[in-house]
Amino acid sequence: MAPLVADESVSGLPLSTPGRRVVMLYVHVPFCYSRCTFCDWVQGIPNKDLLRRPEDSVRRSYIDAMCREIKARGAELRSETHTPYVMYWGGGTASSLDEREATQIMEALRSSFDFGGVAEATIECSPDTVDAAKLRLFRSLGFNRVSSGVQSFDDARLRRLGRRHSAEQAERIVYNAREAGFEDVTIDIMSGFPDQDAEELDATVAKALELPLSHLSLYSFRPTPGTFMRRRMAGVEKRDYLRKQQLLFTRARQAIHGSGLTEYASGYFGKVSPFAAMYFQLRADTVGLGSGAISLLDGRFQSHEKGRLHSYISDPLGFDIDVSAGQDRVLVSLLQAGLAMFDGVLRDQWRLATGTELAEVLTRPAIAPLAEFLRGRGLVEDERGIRLPRRQAGITLIELAFEMAMSQPEIG
Repeated sequence: MAPLVADESVSGLPLSTPGRRVVMLYVHVPFCYSRCTFCDWVQGIPNKDLLRRPEDSVRRSYIDAMCREIKARGAELRSETHTPYVMYWGGGTASSLDEREATQIMEALRSSFDFGGVAEATIECSPDTVDAAKLRLFRSLGFNRVSSGVQSFDDARLRRLGRRHSAEQAERIVYNAREAGFEDVTIDIMSGFPDQDAEELDATVAKALELPLSHLSLYSFRPTPGTFMRRRMAGVEKRDYLRKQQLLFTRARQAIHGSGLTEYASGYFGKVSPFAAMYFQLRADTVGLGSGAISLLDGRFQSHEKGRLHSYISDPLGFDIDVSAGQDRVLVSLLQAGLAMFDGVLRDQWRLATGTELAEVLTRPAIAPLAEFLRGRGLVEDERGIRLPRRQAGITLIELAFEMAMSQPEIG
């Protein structure tokens, strides 16, 4: 098999070429043990479907349907022109899978795709859904990276977020993952909740930096319509709140920098994750598997819409959305994601993934106002692509996400 083409600008990660497409496999597990107050993924999903457990017959049917999709997609793509490099199991709560479910899915994947070139295999784990034995199971299945959505090390905050785990469990998962043999362990923490103060965030950051992590992600709360926390913002002065979000993010970022962790994308610190870098920069095609999963493959944007669990079970090979990747709404989302990387959006990879020219896209009537907003924040445009200055990237993307969320009417 011919070697993948690497780009030395980001730790030698490979790049897709017209004759050789790098692939990211994304497995979506649309089940949770609770409904978090900040999460915008669970909007519109009935509790009876979101909270289904492994013994539920509908959930068993879902796993069977996903395995049918895996085998069909693998048969379409298993060739030297599509080479898996990254695998990521997310959700929902991927770690809510029991041993039978996780093994069934992994066996379907390994029988359908060539795993010989997979460099990173991540599973998202909520601290309340795993113990040392379950982490050892995931390691034995072939995962080499654990990502845990800790969000906070403050027990009162965790209760307000609707999280089921405690701060002690959030700390323990890191040590248990290391003991289970995981080379890479990352956690997510969040800043900018409407009622969060600097001292609370400082304590969470300090605790995170005490742990044996290879990577740390810092996210700013996004006030998406339909979330409980967005509704609590009714009396908040919006511009003051945006400023507070930016200040809290900057404060946390500076503390993490002081620990020696290198920031390679806005809010991403430590060892470069191939999944994050390749997703942001369109270095690979994405093959999304399961209800709620999105694919960007061969110039098409394809989606199994979240919440349509029963229609997915009936027809896991049919997409609810299947459009050209060159549509404006798709491109806006890809631009926003790509600018998180300090290396920015790459013109050649953009062209290969979307079938469009970046310069032309920025002149489109639906996108030109966004381009002007970004230029006002220092956007750099050159032959390689476009990118935001490091000092401006984080606060600019927070402002952009905030304005886009607040421009949408509240649900219900």
